[in-house]
Amino acid sequence: MLISRRGALLAAGMAMAARGARAAAWPDRPIRVVVPYAAGGADQFIRPLQDRMMQALGQAIVIESVPGGGGALGANRLRNAAPDGYNLLFAGTGALTAVPRLQKLGYSIADFEPIANLIAIPYVLAARRDAAFTDMPGFLQAARAKPDGLTYGTPGAGSTPHLIAEAMAKAAGIRMLHVPYTGVSTAVVALLAGDIDLVMGAPGNIMPLVERGVRPLAQTGAARIAPLADLPTLREAGLPVDLVTRFGFFAPRRTDGAIIERLSRLVLTGAADPAYVETMHRGFNEVEPLDSARFQAFLEAEDKATAQLLQALKLD
Repeated sequence: MLISRRGALLAAGMAMAARGARAAAWPDRPIRVVVPYAAGGADQFIRPLQDRMMQALGQAIVIESVPGGGGALGANRLRNAAPDGYNLLFAGTGALTAVPRLQKLGYSIADFEPIANLIAIPYVLAARRDAAFTDMPGFLQAARAKPDGLTYGTPGAGSTPHLIAEAMAKAAGIRMLHVPYTGVSTAVVALLAGDIDLVMGAPGNIMPLVERGVRPLAQTGAARIAPLADLPTLREAGLPVDLVTRFGFFAPRRTDGAIIERLSRLVLTGAADPAYVETMHRGFNEVEPLDSARFQAFLEAEDKATAQLLQALKLD
């Protein structure tokens, strides 16, 4: 049966009106936020904002940890969820840029709508306090003197800490043996036990253990962040390598733009609270609020850079 142009326009208008009505009524039930990592990790970035968001929206915010595959399991679950504003993802950008390529998964950044970025963290390279080297020059000298003689741990093969460690090794002309663990905390335990020589991981997992015998050597951002003001960067050690991971909110593709905009404003308001910034700094994390459009631009740039990095490291 043929549909007239007038009928098609009427149907399209009715569909738009229906979507607008749903967006206006949103939210009328609890909202689920999937965090694709083990509990006690990235979920700590959003729990201080949970009450504020619930009060503003008038609905419960349920945080669900879905660890596995470096973020792939949770990201895939959200990719296939209904784009209705009740299913959100809070993840590091590496779960949407590096992980799908390394694991040959069926999703990409195009399957998600960026809402807002909240946190940006560099990674920290650390050794034990009793290591023969005490700083980056000493570490590089030791690594060059004994190719494949030093071992380093990360939260898994293909994780962002693994990629940045390999990029660092390539830039420095050194070779190390990679030992993947299920998480940074597990790798740090192995470091302190003497099972490995170094660890690359998030500052929140490494810096609190300095008094127990961990010695930070460098951070991986382009510049020092405020919570790590005394820790040099890889660039300061003469290595032209820098990488940070951003953690932000995403929704499945085709989620209503009005809902995205409302959530974005809410997240950015929370990120601007001095009390929240202070809390994050105590955990060695830097707050970097980005609205949906700016977050999208950063995500696309990272996706391109990640593809180039994987190709250079022959990991694609």
